[in-house]
Amino acid sequence: MLFNSSLLGEVDVDENTIITFAHGLAAFENCTRFKLFHDADRNNPRVYWLQSLDNPDVLFSVTDPGRLGIRYEVLLSDDEIATLALARPEDAMVLLIVYREVDSKETNPLLAQLRANVRSPLIINLATLRGMQKLNLECDIVFRNT
Repeated sequence: MLFNSSLLGEVDVDENTIITFAHGLAAFENCTRFKLFHDADRNNPRVYWLQSLDNPDVLFSVTDPGRLGIRYEVLLSDDEIATLALARPEDAMVLLIVYREVDSKETNPLLAQLRANVRSPLIINLATLRGMQKLNLECDIVFRNT
C-alpha cells in the first residue's frame, strides 16, 4: 500500500511488515500501526524512522540502545508478554526514541543536543510484529569509558 508521510513523502508499505502497538505510544495512544524505515543507502543504519500509519504527521527517530552503549534486561509481566505474544525472549527487540531538545539559546534545531528516552523503551516482538512501550522503567544507568 502507498502511504503519504508528512516527513518521508510517499512510501510503499508492505502490509506484512506493519508493527502493531495495541495501546499506542505515550501521548500517541490513537497511533497503533507503525512501519519501521531506514535509509536504503545504508547497510547498517544507526537511526531508523518509526512512522505512524494512523497519522502521517507522527514519526519517531529510533535506535538500538547498543549503539549508545546501553544494555537492557527488562522484566515483562504476564500481561505484557501476552500483549507482545512473546514466546521466546530472543524474538524481542528493544529500541529507544531519540530526539533533539532545543533550548531557548539554540536557534538551529540541527545543532541541539541529541537525547534518548531511556526510561521508556519500545519493545517489539520480531516474530509477531507486536510492540509496546515499557513506561517509566526504574533503572540504574552506568556509563563506562572503555
